[in-house]
Amino acid sequence: MADTVSELDINKLLDAETISRETVAEIKQKVLGFLENRKIFDKKIESLREGIRKETDNAKLKDKKLLLGICLWIIGETKEAMGLLNEVKTRKIGSYYLGKCYQELGDYKNALECFERAKKSDDEEFDICMDIAETKRMAGDSNEALKVIKNFSQSHNDNAELHYQWGHCLESLGMYEEAFVHYDKALQIEPNHTKSLFQMAFNYDIAGEDDLAIEYYERCTNLRPAHKNAYMNLGILYEDNGKYDDAIFCYEAVLDVEPMHERASFCLKSAKASSEMVFDEEASKKQGHEGDVLNIPISDFELSVRSRNCLEKMNIHTLRDLTRISEPDLLTFKNFGETSLNEIKAILIQKGLQLGQSYDGHNIEKSTGKKTGSLKRAKG
Repeated sequence: MADTVSELDINKLLDAETISRETVAEIKQKVLGFLENRKIFDKKIESLREGIRKETDNAKLKDKKLLLGICLWIIGETKEAMGLLNEVKTRKIGSYYLGKCYQELGDYKNALECFERAKKSDDEEFDICMDIAETKRMAGDSNEALKVIKNFSQSHNDNAELHYQWGHCLESLGMYEEAFVHYDKALQIEPNHTKSLFQMAFNYDIAGEDDLAIEYYERCTNLRPAHKNAYMNLGILYEDNGKYDDAIFCYEAVLDVEPMHERASFCLKSAKASSEMVFDEEASKKQGHEGDVLNIPISDFELSVRSRNCLEKMNIHTLRDLTRISEPDLLTFKNFGETSLNEIKAILIQKGLQLGQSYDGHNIEKSTGKKTGSLKRAKG
């Protein structure tokens, strides 16, 4: 399968008479995997919009709405896609992608109804049954999902998706070792099964196994289309390990595909600010500063008992922590007033620092003994 796509290819693939889930998967892989393809695809979307505005034939109008709905789903415009697909839900493929929209928006009841409507007694039935099982699990009914999955345990035992769904259900039920057996089986069958790679990475991540988590996230990001949440979580891990340039690359990769991704935009600013802080630290060392100024503990300075207690409760222990919290955030804390604020500012001025200079709105992580990370991880 070619990596690039032409306008002619798009027109051939986007045919209401012949379009299938396999075709949609091919388009999605090409469009989300390569930026130049996305530009061609965006033109096609605008062409379909214009066609809908001008079309007078009802049958052709529905064809265009079906295609536009699927296209919008591919690029993540789920709500708009749902409105269009709802008008063509009597078509099996329209019902299927309407189900995917409902699933992504958390409306599992309607998603299941759509998948059941789309299911047919041919070789596609297994795939849709896996969508049904996944939706049941997402709705909190992993036991019912397992019943669906186990119906195919003999006929599809060599299918990676079966073992991924099986593993995820077991994980949801707290059976982590058994879940990993199925994820591993899925990857033995299909080494590049993205969802299994991500789930392995995610579990290693939250367990604090950074090296393994990075290994599996990197395998995800080497595939096309790359997994957005893999890029996000990998970026956070890179930040946690001081690899700010690598983190910046990850966040920019997400924004290339989804320019309005708020979390990626926030994390990018955070990583750039941290990178600049590291640069400043290196410059400081070259100028003869001894030690890491940012790591100087608060306890080294003379502070009032009130100020010291407030900082302790906020889990602020070093000058670095103070550069990561804003003045308004400090003042919202109970018993922390202007007097305490001025004490803190005086300390920072001595060291050429200021409140909130690292980045805005980054909450200090509380020491719980468990790994939570400086930012929450995105699930698959």
